[in-house]
Amino acid sequence: MGGVGLVLVAMRPTMSQQPAPVAITRVQTIAQPGRHMPQAWRRVSHVARRVGYVENFDVVQALARTALTGNPEAIAHQVERLAERLSETGDEADARKIRALVTRNKSRQAVEPLSLQPSAMMATSVGQRLTPKAALPVDRESGAPLCEIVLSHRPGLLPVLPPQAQAAYDSLVGEWNHEQELSRLGLLVSQSLLIYGPPGTGKTTLALAIASRLQRPAVIARLDGLISSLLGNTARNLGALFDFCNRYDCILILDEFDAVAKIRDDSNEVGEIKRVVNALLQNLDKRARFGLTIAVTNHERLLDSAVWRRFEHQIELGLPSFDGRVEIAHLSLAALDDAEPLAKAIAALTEGRSGADVKTLTVAFLKMSVLQQSANRSRLALLRDAIHATGMRGVRGADETDPELVLLLTDPPTSLNQGDLAVLANRDRKTIGRWLTEART
Repeated sequence: MGGVGLVLVAMRPTMSQQPAPVAITRVQTIAQPGRHMPQAWRRVSHVARRVGYVENFDVVQALARTALTGNPEAIAHQVERLAERLSETGDEADARKIRALVTRNKSRQAVEPLSLQPSAMMATSVGQRLTPKAALPVDRESGAPLCEIVLSHRPGLLPVLPPQAQAAYDSLVGEWNHEQELSRLGLLVSQSLLIYGPPGTGKTTLALAIASRLQRPAVIARLDGLISSLLGNTARNLGALFDFCNRYDCILILDEFDAVAKIRDDSNEVGEIKRVVNALLQNLDKRARFGLTIAVTNHERLLDSAVWRRFEHQIELGLPSFDGRVEIAHLSLAALDDAEPLAKAIAALTEGRSGADVKTLTVAFLKMSVLQQSANRSRLALLRDAIHATGMRGVRGADETDPELVLLLTDPPTSLNQGDLAVLANRDRKTIGRWLTEART
């Protein structure tokens, strides 16, 4: 019954009492299976002993026993039995009330999935060790694997994170590194993380870096295998994927998450997507306590509102700031002499671009510096060649002359001085000063 238990006890007067119509005493309790039901049952037993005779006792006892097992379907069956018994004994009004509860519960489940909680055994158990020999779950229709496994525990390269994202990352990793201390206080580590933002901002890299930092294998879902053309297969594939991950101590990474977590009231989607989202929510709710689920998406606006509530940690990776772009470029240029001015120049030229674009331009510059060693070209010229080689559209500096480019690099927040510009242009400071004077007049 989705966590709601209703117990009705119908009692007739004892033999010592005067004849009277059947009296109905109602004991109502709201309880989640296995939690408050023992207290409610003691109340029922107390009433039974005091009155001396309890009609429908067998059904009430079966209902209490079933509620303690935590099986929603079995609980619903016993409640329906109670409604039938009340109807048979002439208590049609109360029988209708019980049936109405059952009907409302079924209607709610059709729209919203049950809030499934892991059992105490699951919460305290430890997953198996994932090895390369583990049999991957596959799509029944095509035989395609539903996931791939990354077993490497080498330290992953953490993308450059803005302060808020860095704080969220540190908080999540800190929880998992102090799991035992939290457990002693009755606290559970966070099980879910949503990473969202534009393409090329390092979302998947961050997810893999977390798996490496926590020294757990990453199971990366393959959406081409998950999403099936056959009705119902996608939901079944989701269940198979989560069942697999719940057996092993691993990090589940759901890339392109919006493909299976779209808003359920989207008029452009057929009814199947609603069933898929419901299946996804159910599987997120019963994720094993020793596992972490990381969802990655470029389209957070497409996600269903109920999906957002399932993620305890959320990290937004937006386009990097100037300082962020400098840091990204500097990671690849650290081996070069005078890398700082070059990193600032690349950051200035990639304004409004993603971290992936910054890295692409930086690597292209390094390749050009190797391929054109004999040409003795300046770093500004090599940067211009790198922009053309990558085919990156809309990048500043692609068509500017050296004097124009030097002037551009003096604009805030670049703040390159004449000495830095002289190194980049392979000119002396006097020439740089003359270029700037002529460009400003």
